[in-house]
Parts: sequence; C-alpha cells; structure tokens
Amino acid sequence: MHEIVQDIQHSLELVRDPNRVELMEAYMKNHFSFLGVMSGPRKEIFKKHKAQLLSIKPDASHDFVYECWANQYREVQYIAIDYLLANYKKIAQPTDGPFFTFILSNQTWWDSLDLIASHSVGHFAAKFPKEFQVLAKEWEESEHFWLHRTLLIHQLKYKQKTNLDLLQYYIRTFKPNKEFFIQKAIGWTLREVSKWNPSWVTQVVFEENLQGLAKREALKYV
Repeated sequence: MHEIVQDIQHSLELVRDPNRVELMEAYMKNHFSFLGVMSGPRKEIFKKHKAQLLSIKPDASHDFVYECWANQYREVQYIAIDYLLANYKKIAQPTDGPFFTFILSNQTWWDSLDLIASHSVGHFAAKFPKEFQVLAKEWEESEHFWLHRTLLIHQLKYKQKTNLDLLQYYIRTFKPNKEFFIQKAIGWTLREVSKWNPSWVTQVVFEENLQGLAKREALKYV
C-alpha cells in the first residue's frame, strides 16, 4: 500500500507549482503544508492512478486513507478524499464508525470534513442507520466540534429525505456553541432545506431563536 501513496506523491511533485504554496497554505490558515498543486492537475493525477486505486481491496481501503492522512502534504490527503468520494458506496461497511471518527478528528478543516461528511458519512448513515445511531451518540458527546459539524451537515445531500426532526434536534443541541463553523453549519443546512421547505426553516429559526450568522444563512433564500 505504501507504494501507491509514494507513487501518488511523486506524481504530485512533478506538477507542483512552488509559487502557489504560500497562497494555498495561507488560505488554509497555515494548518497544512502544500506542494502547490491545484485541483485540476490533482484530478488528472487521480485519473492517472485510477487503476492502482481500484486495485485496493475493500478491507485495505482504510489503511490507504490512513497513510494518506499521515502524509505531510495536504494534496495527498485530498487524493484520499477523492478516492472516498468515488468509491465509498462500493466499499462501505457497518464497522466504519471508528474510521470516520479518526479522519474527521485528525488533520481536520472544512476543506476535508465537509466533503466527507456530506457524501461518505451521509451514505454510511443512510445505509447503516442502527450503526450510525450509536456513532452519532458518541459524536454528540465528544468535545470535537468538527464531529458536531458533521452531525449537522451529514444530511446535506438527502434533500426531501432529510430527517427534519433529527436536524432540528442537532440544531437545538449545538446552537449554544458560537464557534463559527458550528453556526455556519446550522445556517448552511437550513438554507439547503429552505430550497424545498422554506416554511419549516422559518419556523425553526423562530422556535430556536437563531441569531447572527446562523439566521442570516438560514433565511438567505426565504
């Protein structure tokens, strides 16, 4: 497995743009080290290594992602996210809870979490509801606000299948936290619901007495 990660890093290094490193690192608040590879070239590298990535057996997929997560460069971690987005529905297992807890609690920022939460975790929750219920309780009781953000936004792609009672429960639970990424998530997920159920969103904003960023985002399309 290590060879695949090495090959991917080497391919990324071949197309790196050192002039972009400082800007990319600053955009992510200097939380991560970058090679300087934009999304376009990175997607081409993903295609280049597609055969290798498809050869990863489902029971080895976690190890691949963990190795990417341990890599010093953010672009290698992005490749792991691309891999999950493309393949998770085929490799999902009911025992994936600890895996998600790890990757959502480590090397975490909105750029990684939002994609994983709204796609892979969303699929896990829909496919394995009993297992997700147990996992969600652990996340709710965790001190990691990124896990709380995940609970708020994991239904983003559900549209009319969104469990509105569950969403309001998480909004009520986490709204006291004034952390920007929590308030933004509350508003974001309500804004998505407002596209097909604006009256419910207006009601929730009133019932939960949402203010500031959460309220502005929630009512943006109402």
